[in-house]
Amino acid sequence: MRVTIPILILLILSLFAGCFSDDGDDFDWADPQTTDCNLANDLTCTTLFAGTGTPHHSEVNPLTNELWIIYLSGMVKIWQDDELIQAGDLSEIVNRCHTEQGLLGFAFDANYNSSKQLLLSYVEKGSCEGANTADLVLASVVVTDDVINLDTLTVLKTVEQPYRNHNGGHLLGLGNGKYLWGIGDGGGANDPEKNGQNSENLLGTIVYFQYSNGEVNPVMNSENENSYILHYGLRNPWKFDVGPNEQLWIADVGQNCWEEINLVNLVNKSNLGWSEKEGFSDFSEGGSCEGGVVSENNEYTDPVFVYGHNNGNCSITGGFWIENTIISDHGGYLFGDFCSGSLWILSNGVNHTWKETYLGNVGGLIVGFGEGANGELLVFFWTGEIIQITQSAAADSNIV
Repeated sequence: MRVTIPILILLILSLFAGCFSDDGDDFDWADPQTTDCNLANDLTCTTLFAGTGTPHHSEVNPLTNELWIIYLSGMVKIWQDDELIQAGDLSEIVNRCHTEQGLLGFAFDANYNSSKQLLLSYVEKGSCEGANTADLVLASVVVTDDVINLDTLTVLKTVEQPYRNHNGGHLLGLGNGKYLWGIGDGGGANDPEKNGQNSENLLGTIVYFQYSNGEVNPVMNSENENSYILHYGLRNPWKFDVGPNEQLWIADVGQNCWEEINLVNLVNKSNLGWSEKEGFSDFSEGGSCEGGVVSENNEYTDPVFVYGHNNGNCSITGGFWIENTIISDHGGYLFGDFCSGSLWILSNGVNHTWKETYLGNVGGLIVGFGEGANGELLVFFWTGEIIQITQSAAADSNIV
């Protein structure tokens, strides 16, 4: 059973007030919940690692079948024989001036077995004085005997960040050398640069690229827009995943009112509305969350699910598509809330709709989810803990 300590949470919040929110905005997030793990369907939590730092994403090494885990600090670790073994320390090149900066994503090269290359997404080292802005970087690096060789680091693409928050940074490998790269709107409250609706600017987008022979190139070819951009109109896409039938699930962090999940076709370009819309409602600076105006506009693709900032909720933490597991008999998109620690799964409902199922609570400060090499369901916390969700022995005994 995992116990969240209220004093510790209050101390952490004092260090990163406004995390996953808006610099310069006077909107206050709800305080995080401090409950124990309390899940439905005889699900329980087991702490695998107490740890330090902030782990937030994991991938299975295609060569060794071991789980690699990245930390915002720049650490990369391998889950090996019930221990976390260091594979690399990127802290000298990664910026941690702001809570939304750091090592944000990674993916194994599609030809990793021969190339031994890893793709990295991070905010590069910069000054912590003043605005603390630093660029988002896509880079490659060679792994030798399970150790990252920083001498081989090659910068592949750089995205200028006008503010220090809303960096996005998640990387997702699709196979055949193709990848998705999530990039936030550049930060600041209310999308001050209007990047969300700029279809030529990489800020506020999902980038679609191919990596081959040490080079990054767009998969698509567009004469009128940036060829790298697959989807735009996003605020801060914090994790996304591909489900059945080439459906892309995107968890986009909201501002004043709504946290949202978007479901779009993997390869057909779409405009998800920010900052003309937040959730289903028209967006306006300082607008009310009650009775917001909802205008019809076929230019925008509406989310399939939204939730508000009640019951301690404050910021969506995207997860991944899971098949038949202890969580769901039919598969679905797993996600949670950073502050409340609540978990849900979005799955097929009646008449081709999507239905959310509340799974319970694991305590606050959820920053990511992972799946182990043997299908273990993992939850990562800002406080450094990594827990595993399992089914109780009593429930296991009832399975035929």
